[in-house]
Amino acid sequence: MNYGEKIARLRKKNRMTQAELGDELNVTYQAVSKWERGESLPDFETISKMAKIFQVPISYFEDGVEEASSDLSSGVTLGAQAVQADIIGMCVQCGKVVREGEEAITNPKLICKACVELERQAEEDRINAEQREREAEVQRRKNRVQDKKGKWKKVRNIALLVALIPAVIVFVTFLVMGLQAENKGDFISYFAPGCILAVFAYTFTSQMIWGKRVEGIVYSICTGGGHIMNLPGVIFSFSPDGLIFLLIAKVVLFFIAIVVFLGSIIICLFLAIVASPFTFIPSLLFYSAKIAKINEKNIDYI
Repeated sequence: MNYGEKIARLRKKNRMTQAELGDELNVTYQAVSKWERGESLPDFETISKMAKIFQVPISYFEDGVEEASSDLSSGVTLGAQAVQADIIGMCVQCGKVVREGEEAITNPKLICKACVELERQAEEDRINAEQREREAEVQRRKNRVQDKKGKWKKVRNIALLVALIPAVIVFVTFLVMGLQAENKGDFISYFAPGCILAVFAYTFTSQMIWGKRVEGIVYSICTGGGHIMNLPGVIFSFSPDGLIFLLIAKVVLFFIAIVVFLGSIIICLFLAIVASPFTFIPSLLFYSAKIAKINEKNIDYI
C-alpha cells in the first residue's frame, strides 16, 4: 500500500471528506485528491500534521510499513513514539521516510543515501556508456582505414598478377619462334628480344592498372594522347566554287585531325611503354607509400 492509499484509508476511517482534511491541513481538497491518486507528495510538515490528526506514527506513511495490529485510532503508543523520534523528514525524490543516518543531503532539500547512490550509479553508467561509444567509434575508424588499405593493396596485387599475362604471352611467342628457327644459332636473336619485350609488357600493364589511383608517370603519359584538336576556320566566298572549297577543306582538315589523334595515341603509348621499365620500381614504391599514409584524416579523400 503506497502513501496515497494510506491517506485515503485513514481519511475514510475517520469519516472525513477530502475538503475537511484539506481544511485541517490548510490545503485545498484538490491537493488531497492528488496525494491519494499518487500524483504529488505532501511535504514532511504536512505528513507530521496528518500523523497527529489520525494519531499514527509518521513511519506509517513510509512505503512497506503497514498498519499495526492494534486499532489506528487508539493513539500513538510509546513504541511508535520511539520509532518516530529518529525520523528527520521525507526524501524529496523517492518519498520515503528518512531516519537519522539515512540522509545524504539535508540542505537545501532532504535526499536519502539510496537516491544519491542511484544517481551516482546512473552517472557512472552514463560515463561508461560514453566511453564504450568512443571506443567503438575509434574501432570503426580503424576498420575503415584497414578496409581502404586492403582495397589499395588488392589493386596493387591484382596489377602485379594480371601483368604476367601479356608478359608470358610475349615471352612464349618469341620463345616458340626461336625454337622453330631453322638456324639454331638464331635462337638467341629471338630469346633476348622476347625477354626484353616481356619486361616492357609486364611493367607497362601493371602501372596502367594502378596508375589511375596515384596518377603515375606511365598512366599520365599514355592518357596524354588522343585529344581531338579544334579545326581551324576556313575563309571562303559565298559561291558554288567557294562552297566546294569549304567542303574539301573541311574533309582535309578532318582527316588531318584523325591522323593527329591516332598519331598522338601511338606516340604517347610508345613513350609510356619505353618509360615503364624505368618508372616501375619508383611507381611501386610510391604506391606503397600512399597505402602507408592512409589514415583517419585522409581516408575520406582517397
